[in-house]
Amino acid sequence: MRDLVIKSLEDPEVNKLPSLPHILIKLLRACRDDEICFDTISEIISNDAALSTKVISVANSPVYGHARHLDSLKHILMFLGLDTIKSIAITASVKQFFSRYSDEKSLFLKHFWKHSLYCATIAKELAKLTNYKYVEEAYIAGLLHDIGKLVLENKADFEYGKSAHNKGMAKELLLLEQQKFKITHDDLGSMLLDKWGINETISDAVRYHHASIEDIQDAHQLVKIINLSNILTSDLTEQQNSLKFESSIKLFDLSESIINKIVNSSDIKVSEVARSMEIDIGNTNPDENRKKQIQLAQEVRDIALIRGSQLSQHEDDPSIYISIQKSLMILFGIQTSMVFIYDKKNEKLSTGDVKTEKDNTLSDNLEISLKSKSIISKSLLEKRITDSFSIKEPESIAVIDQQLIRSLKTEGIACIPVGSPNTCNIVIVIGLDDNKYKELICNTSLLNIFASDASTIIEKLHQQNSNIEKAISKTELTFKNKANEIIHETNNPLSVIRNYLQILGNRLNEKDPAQDDIKTIKEEIDRVGNIILRCADDLQKEPATRKAKELDINKTIKEIINIFESSLFMTHDIKNSLQLSNSIDMIHIEKDTIKQIITNIIKNSVEAIEKDGEITIISRNTNINGKPFVEIEIKDNGPGIPKEILNNLYYPVKTKKGNGHAGLGLSIIKNLIDGINGYISCRTGKSGTVFNIQIPKYEATITKS
Repeated sequence: MRDLVIKSLEDPEVNKLPSLPHILIKLLRACRDDEICFDTISEIISNDAALSTKVISVANSPVYGHARHLDSLKHILMFLGLDTIKSIAITASVKQFFSRYSDEKSLFLKHFWKHSLYCATIAKELAKLTNYKYVEEAYIAGLLHDIGKLVLENKADFEYGKSAHNKGMAKELLLLEQQKFKITHDDLGSMLLDKWGINETISDAVRYHHASIEDIQDAHQLVKIINLSNILTSDLTEQQNSLKFESSIKLFDLSESIINKIVNSSDIKVSEVARSMEIDIGNTNPDENRKKQIQLAQEVRDIALIRGSQLSQHEDDPSIYISIQKSLMILFGIQTSMVFIYDKKNEKLSTGDVKTEKDNTLSDNLEISLKSKSIISKSLLEKRITDSFSIKEPESIAVIDQQLIRSLKTEGIACIPVGSPNTCNIVIVIGLDDNKYKELICNTSLLNIFASDASTIIEKLHQQNSNIEKAISKTELTFKNKANEIIHETNNPLSVIRNYLQILGNRLNEKDPAQDDIKTIKEEIDRVGNIILRCADDLQKEPATRKAKELDINKTIKEIINIFESSLFMTHDIKNSLQLSNSIDMIHIEKDTIKQIITNIIKNSVEAIEKDGEITIISRNTNINGKPFVEIEIKDNGPGIPKEILNNLYYPVKTKKGNGHAGLGLSIIKNLIDGINGYISCRTGKSGTVFNIQIPKYEATITKS
């Protein structure tokens, strides 16, 4: 029996664990309210051990990337999102509606709910009182400390439910469990939490909540908190009541008056929650529970299971495929799945980038021809669910299917075609063991409904994408025409300025120092002209690649500084300092690119400093992941970058600099650096701002953008 119970932990549908119908009704009604806030749904789930277990199991499944770093129920719920939470609520209610029901079970669930919430509330108060750092851990551990009882109750007869909450029968219950199941609920609950990778301190607290006070005297603080919380919330006989105060003194040296205060305030809180859920804690009349079970049936009847899943709204194709996999996990408990997309042109199915399993190397861009003997292609062609379990001779299974089964680490696979009656574009492949396959066969009609619903959503998505592409094409054409007009008009004044400079140069003596300044200005005008011409070229052609020439980075920096010394630096009384390494080699980068990067950063620094500042530029060799880079450091002693700008540093913003500033400077810099496979970072504070730019020394292909 022990093996059977432990085997149940491997079943992803351990989330069949029951809740009181009162809770599910409240949750379903909240989910049906489009204007309900997240906190309301979160509060309902956080007050119920079974629902919290479902949420934790989903968050720690492979489909959701094992959210083990989340240490509170609210964080987990925020991680999953409102749509997923609604799906869990709906699915839990449907499964409970179709599970066995009895008056004894309802009474057991009512007692279990009260005891779990009571224990969690007291644990939270004890954690605060004893300065335990992680108060939310204490609440979760208290809420889930008896979760093993729910697992055992699902596997046992009605007698276990009666025994589970008999007054003062803790030791007798553990003995009964050991005899009947060869495992106790505290060990089973701890194993369940270990399976999900929950913090081991919570798992230990669950494991030892029935240990003797002497055994846990030197244990972790959370173990002692949950042990004492369980004692304080247990229905003890009059002879056993003294244990509450003895334990309080031995574990935390807490007086009887303080303990009574905690217990009484927690009792009030639990009663308030019970009233809000319409749970009459003291009422053992089975008629009340039957009435709630009927109400739950009405709620289930009124809600559309599939329409309640996550497939409602998505921005792009990858997200819709991932959502299909998540919905399979929530609705059917399927942990392992893949999506194959049909390529009509090449007559093949491929996974592309829509897989879920991160460690499944076989699924990377896996392709299967329609002419293959694979049951995956068969499912697409015949537009029906196929599976490997129906093949009597294992050696008859196609090699690619055998490889996929081994890669998914399952006993077999089932394939679900998704598409309209005339067109099938997707096949969902799910990994199953034999027991899960038999259970799924009973739900074939529901799987077909799910596939049909997914098909409808995907077709709508594709239609939306098609409409968007048409709108974008029209917008692009308008933009190109307007841009060409601006480029043409901009070139004219640039040509006039360049001609005047040429005339001015001819009038001056050849040895006049101003000739160097004229030459520099002409070079800058030519650079602007080249940028405009490249923009014009980009508007007419598809993105192309070009090889950058070798560049002396130090020489380029000096040229830029020479320009600023006689312009911005002079007008703003700004000093500059160059610390350029002599050992820097030539690098492969376009001169215009590096000039624009450095110029934009210096201009930002000057505008931030305003007056009497200093800008330092440093060049050095560096190494990143074994590859040589040149690093340029530009630092100023200005006031630093405001927090609201720093949070969106490399994105276009509404500038505060006034007219003539588009707020695009750092956004352009980031794009240019990304284009050369370089890196940029920023440090800022009251003493100034530092930008570090790393440019690869190796020859890189530059992409026009």
